[in-house]
Formats: sequence, structure tokens, C-alpha cells
Amino acid sequence: MRVKLLLALYLLVFGSQQVIAVDPLPKPEVIGPSWVYSTDGLYHDVKDDLVAAIESRGIVIAYQAHAASMLRRTAEAVGATSQVYDNAQILLFCKADLTYELTAENPHNLTLCPYSISIYTLSQDPQTVYLAIPAPDYQVPAYAAIHQLLESIVAETLSW
Repeated sequence: MRVKLLLALYLLVFGSQQVIAVDPLPKPEVIGPSWVYSTDGLYHDVKDDLVAAIESRGIVIAYQAHAASMLRRTAEAVGATSQVYDNAQILLFCKADLTYELTAENPHNLTLCPYSISIYTLSQDPQTVYLAIPAPDYQVPAYAAIHQLLESIVAETLSW
């Protein structure tokens, strides 16, 4: 986050007209129903960048599910002996125009909203931060724009 602020300040002060090249989005690893991206860094820094990427589009995060906390809290009740995640949250949000198109296509597509992006680190490797989005649903044409939105948010998050 500090890097973003310093870069913005530099551009403001020096009035740079240069275009800053952004690395293309790395190919995701397709794991089951998810597209998974990874980066090295601190979980909280990457999460701040993710939140900023969502909010920069005028989108309000409706809910943040604290998955790692829930799994730790319920581990004894289900007999879990190890923790998979060091940190894990699922950010849920919708974008009105895309959801309108999705539900106008088929009112039962409402189950595809809210959209989600998971961010997590594994207990075995806390230096790697993972971002995961649902794989595209090719049977729902209106979902293509939503998936493109999710990919663009991940791209912005990983560009910093």
C-alpha cells in the first residue's frame, strides 16, 4: 500500500507523462472449481491491495468471511488435528449492473451473487499469498463479464 502512495505522490510531484507497464496477469492454476493465483508477500499487504482494487471500482464489500478463524474455532468440535490456513478470508461483493444482467438473463442466476475472491496463506508456507476466484461458468453467458471483473481485480492486486 505504501508503494502505491509513494508512486502516486511521485507522479503528482514530477508530473510524469510516462506510461507504467504492468506485468500481464499470470496464468492461474486451475484447481477443482477455482482459478488460483499466488504471489510472495505479506498477507495483510496483499489483502489491503485486494480491498483497494475492489473499492477503486466503486464496489462495496458486503461481507468478509473469516474462514481461518472459523476453522480454528471449530477444529476441536470436528476432530481436526492440524490447521490448513495461517490466514484465510473470503471477500463477497456484487456490482449492480452486472448482477442485473445476470438475473435478467435468468432470475435463478441469483445464486451466482455475491461474487467472491478468496485470499489465504497456507500454514506450511505463510510467505505465499493465494488469491482464488471461481472458475468461469460457461453455461451462463452473463457470467463472463463477472469473471472478467474478478480477473481484473486480481490483476490489479498482483500488479503492485
